[in-house]
Amino acid sequence: MNNPALIDQGYTNLCGMAVCAMTIARYNPEAYKNIIINLVDSGYAHFNRYHLKLKRRIADTTHNFFTKAVIPEADWLLLASMRNKCNFFLPYGGRMSKLYEKISGSNFPADVRRTLKLMGFEKNFDNMNGFWPIRKPAMYSLNILDSAFRKNKTPIILINTKMYGKGTFSLTSNHFAIYNGGLSIDEKNKKLVFSIWTFGYTKTISCSFEAFRQNYFGCIVVDDPNK
Repeated sequence: MNNPALIDQGYTNLCGMAVCAMTIARYNPEAYKNIIINLVDSGYAHFNRYHLKLKRRIADTTHNFFTKAVIPEADWLLLASMRNKCNFFLPYGGRMSKLYEKISGSNFPADVRRTLKLMGFEKNFDNMNGFWPIRKPAMYSLNILDSAFRKNKTPIILINTKMYGKGTFSLTSNHFAIYNGGLSIDEKNKKLVFSIWTFGYTKTISCSFEAFRQNYFGCIVVDDPNK
């Protein structure tokens, strides 16, 4: 309730839903609490035009991926239900040993956009690309992110996690997170530092300008809908 960054996707590919859950928890913690309570108690929950149903295959944590995911049960029930709602054909229930579950659990910018819109969040800015890095100068992108953050907006970003490893792109490492400020720039050595909300905590990222440019897929910036 007091720290939306604590929402944890664990060892799942539910990062796209996690950033949506963190956004609603940030701006409307009471609504977030009610969604969790209603989903667990009755199997149904809604917020604005966003309606959720808890499917049996998700609730039955003894037979799905919940235990191996090392994820808080409340986060599992919410995020898996949100992921399942995004799919029109293939169901998602966390049985990650099945190929169709791995496919149905994949996150795309369109899923995040649609979820945020149904929740009532309006986009202030959107240049997110799910397939190709933006490849604009690092400072151009970081100025957009940091400016939005300082105005109490929520910059949802899509990055390749190799950004803060070897800086080498990997097709299997794309990840949604929320930019959380802490920007520090070393112009001389072309290095930068900033923080994100991800995996239930605030992570500090340190990388080169070029590693950021090659592994940054853009952002979706949303604002407090009550403003």
